[in-house]
Amino acid sequence: MTADTAVPPRARWWRVGVLLFLIYLVCYADRSNISVAVPDMVEHLRLSGTITGVVLSAFFWGYVITQVPGGFLATKVGPKQVIIVSLVVVGVAACATGFAPNLPALLAIRFAMGLAEGAVFPSFAVMFVRWFPGRERGRAVSLTQYALPLSSALMAPIAGWMIDTWHFQTMFVLQGIPALILAAVFYLLVPNDPAEDKRLDPAELRLILAERDEETKPESGLLKALARPIVAGLCVTYFLWITGMYAFGLWLPTLIKEISSNGIEAVGWLTAIPYAFATVAMYFNSRWSDKTSLSRGWIIATSLSVAGLAILAQHYISGGVLWQMILLCVAAVGLYSSFGTWWTWVLSQVPRNQAGPSVGLVNFVGNFGGIVGPIVVGWAAGGDSLAGGFYVLGFALIASAAVAAVLAARGYDRSPELEGAGDHQLVSEK
Repeated sequence: MTADTAVPPRARWWRVGVLLFLIYLVCYADRSNISVAVPDMVEHLRLSGTITGVVLSAFFWGYVITQVPGGFLATKVGPKQVIIVSLVVVGVAACATGFAPNLPALLAIRFAMGLAEGAVFPSFAVMFVRWFPGRERGRAVSLTQYALPLSSALMAPIAGWMIDTWHFQTMFVLQGIPALILAAVFYLLVPNDPAEDKRLDPAELRLILAERDEETKPESGLLKALARPIVAGLCVTYFLWITGMYAFGLWLPTLIKEISSNGIEAVGWLTAIPYAFATVAMYFNSRWSDKTSLSRGWIIATSLSVAGLAILAQHYISGGVLWQMILLCVAAVGLYSSFGTWWTWVLSQVPRNQAGPSVGLVNFVGNFGGIVGPIVVGWAAGGDSLAGGFYVLGFALIASAAVAAVLAARGYDRSPELEGAGDHQLVSEK
């Protein structure tokens, strides 16, 4: 590596990466903290099990709508503008959640939050392509994905403590304010493109511009990009994955309360344990996937298989609280450990000029699982204990693993395909 291409110490693009991580951390906490408040909100609003599932899924009704439009706007208008507006709406909606006077108002607030947050990650995809050299992009994507398990590990005990100390309304307000603060910080510190950043070191700018097209596919028209078979396969994989993942996260505190018979603050701490293990597993899995020559599709399929089997074992094999918690930890590790690997794989398979809309489409289809999963679990429980319906998530995750394995077996490898080589040509890494 020459001096001109060496990564500068304390590179500014990593400061951008850290800020994207914080944004995703806060957004994910604001969408998920309702899971800790659900036991109190059910009593306050007198909700049934099925209606509670509808409330937990209402966020995703809006979330799926703005995925592709959000990515398109980020490409045309600028990811900075889209992210800032989204953060403001997310923060306001998060604060308002606890004060919904009735079920229709609560559903409307959650729907509005979903509309705003749906544009965030497709905008991130544009930032990843513009701001990060190809060799650094995988680590940047992985960094933001740490927010998924880490926000739950931090949010659950903090939310439980806030509810126990004050009230679930106070918890929603205190956890909604950081989104508004981050909107102001992002506006002041991050431009749309590194070429617009006057504080960027010239050597660093040359490196980014020279290498950011690596690990991406050649430019293409929007419809042609979205119509590729690999995109359809990725959509199906992600739909089944998200069906299991979000239902797991949203129903987990309720399940733990059933199996442990502890108070809300203790439930918050117990809920954090699986996510703590998942955060550590994500770090080691990301490092391993960057070093191994194994296709990222096989790595993802293996993780999802572990998660699905653990959830099925948790249902079909009897045991005490310790055994149940061990299996829930294993399931969380399988669910979350490959997220950084997943989005790196997706970005390597789509044209670089259509990263926002392409990621938006995969997120759009995938996050219908956020609507389906919580409702299916509530329905399968049939009004009895939640454990009676939780196991169905295991089947969804095993099906997701099977689709990912098929894509990997057909040759959709970790490296970009050659222009005009066809969708199924396997290209060796350099």
